[in-house]
Amino acid sequence: MIKELEVKDLRPVSEWLHRMNGDDKHFVAWLASDPKEIFEQIWGLTQLNDPFAFVAWDGEEIVGFLGILPFFEQRVCRLLGPFATKQETLIIERLWQKASLTLEMYFDAAKLACFDVNTELLTFAEHYEFELYNIEKTLRLDKESFTQEPEGAPIAPLDESRREELDSIHPAGAYYTTDEMLTFSRENGHHLLGYFDGDALAGYLYLETILPEEEGEICFVNVASEEQGEGVGSALLTYALSLGFRRENFSYITISVREANSGAENLYRQFGFYEWHTIYAYNKTIETQPPPKLVH
Repeated sequence: MIKELEVKDLRPVSEWLHRMNGDDKHFVAWLASDPKEIFEQIWGLTQLNDPFAFVAWDGEEIVGFLGILPFFEQRVCRLLGPFATKQETLIIERLWQKASLTLEMYFDAAKLACFDVNTELLTFAEHYEFELYNIEKTLRLDKESFTQEPEGAPIAPLDESRREELDSIHPAGAYYTTDEMLTFSRENGHHLLGYFDGDALAGYLYLETILPEEEGEICFVNVASEEQGEGVGSALLTYALSLGFRRENFSYITISVREANSGAENLYRQFGFYEWHTIYAYNKTIETQPPPKLVH
């Protein structure tokens, strides 16, 4: 049975999702990692006027989930799932059918991303004609492999006062907007760092805590075009890795790189990063279905 997510079920569903997303076979991007954060994330979906999260039940057992993470201004959503543990193909299809009306009402496009070992979701994306728009390698660096020290580079935290400069460097279409990145960076364990050439912002890096004292992720590292090749990216990486391993006490830090971006990948590998996973990212244009024709 597929039901809309209810507040009374938030705790068991969030715990189930935490177990599921910790398994590479079921990993889906954009779902929080910490159980408390997952609870808060899906609780927000229950506060909207229309259903934005659906749970598949087999009696009292949770066997599937699909959430719709909305970005209403852009008319885009990110899919949290679909997940399934029994009759995967059938349950994923039914979850998608339940979510379709909400998708058609509010969005022009839906995004989905998962590891390459999530074969059920890759098959789902192909079957429903999602467009593969990006393939990224996830690289990993373990704490014991990092021995460098920052060399006093002109690096400092960024805040709203640098928004315009930051926005000019931040890539259009990134999975966090500039405003989202600034907002998230105010949370404990998240760091938005800028490299300065005099008073001008030459580049930035955003480091996010995924699991406290375990996993950090470098979500973005970007350098102004006129500053590229001057060591800005390397300095930002050294500073952020030192901060992550020594202040946040991460066991490992990850970073993603597009398959075609060999230059960036070579730089990361010089720091000791190694390939860990490959993420496939899909986009689907949402087409409103015409009403059925009436037969007289």
